[in-house]
Amino acid sequence: MAAEPKYFKTLHAQPIHMKRIVAMTLTAVMFGSLLFGHYAYAHTFVENPDASTIAKIQVFKVESKLIASNISNGTVSQWHVSKSREYWGSNETSALSQKDSTLANRLSASINDMYLMAGQQNASSTIANQKADAINQLLDQAESEEVGSSSQGNATVQALALVGVLNEVLEDYGTAIGSKVDLTNMNNMNMSSSGNNMQGMSEMSSNNSMSGMSGTPIVNTAAYQSAQALAGAAKTMFGSLQSIAPSTASPYLVKAGAALNALGQKINDRSSGNDIMTVVHMQIHPNLISAFNIETVPEFPMPVLLAMMSFIGVIVVPRIFHGK
Repeated sequence: MAAEPKYFKTLHAQPIHMKRIVAMTLTAVMFGSLLFGHYAYAHTFVENPDASTIAKIQVFKVESKLIASNISNGTVSQWHVSKSREYWGSNETSALSQKDSTLANRLSASINDMYLMAGQQNASSTIANQKADAINQLLDQAESEEVGSSSQGNATVQALALVGVLNEVLEDYGTAIGSKVDLTNMNNMNMSSSGNNMQGMSEMSSNNSMSGMSGTPIVNTAAYQSAQALAGAAKTMFGSLQSIAPSTASPYLVKAGAALNALGQKINDRSSGNDIMTVVHMQIHPNLISAFNIETVPEFPMPVLLAMMSFIGVIVVPRIFHGK
């Protein structure tokens, strides 16, 4: 019988070759899902407008104090100015004007006065702090105007506002250490420790060792200041929350309070991004959810998808290799 043409052999071999490629790919996915997959669901909380307003005002109050305390430092004070604009600007002023135009105008003028002082070398820190205190008092009045009395005494709303401030802590700490991953996303846990931006770390590491300090290098001083101050504000908010919480929440709040204390200490110690995420996502959030039956948005994270693919691979790969 005549020998089979070479091109027929090539055509016959292609399906087998492709099957092997598919099998090897599925095998890689299987092992990848087992090695790197984790079954953590991100805590995406249902939005509440009043809680968002309270959190934004709290963040702005913290940033106004940081502007004042760094009033003569152009770089740092301007960073805080830039961040504060994200939380109170023309839109917020316009909304407040519809309820109290006088308060809105006073607040806007006070904020602009402080912004003009920021970065001036001869700026008085005493005057700057007085302006910040005045702004915060006006913001307290604005919060009373913007947030209904029912929400002001609602523990769940206040807990969601606390969550909003904690998200800012995570964002700022991530910026402070130059993390390449989003610390607010629980699915990024265990990735943040190796995901730091190396820019500026050599110089900062040298400065730290000279001063006897240890911990994760800080590449953005202003962001680190915000993370520290917001963690302190979160503890204050938590104290107020405890006073209006139902008795059934007490066991969970004890744990959440301890975790908040740990968070502040870890930030001061400049712990890794993963350590900070663990405290917030695994200790504070779950206890707040349990204490107030807070509703979260269900998610379907990538690790679960990888795990499902690995199970499929266990069934499919042997069939491919055996030609079935």
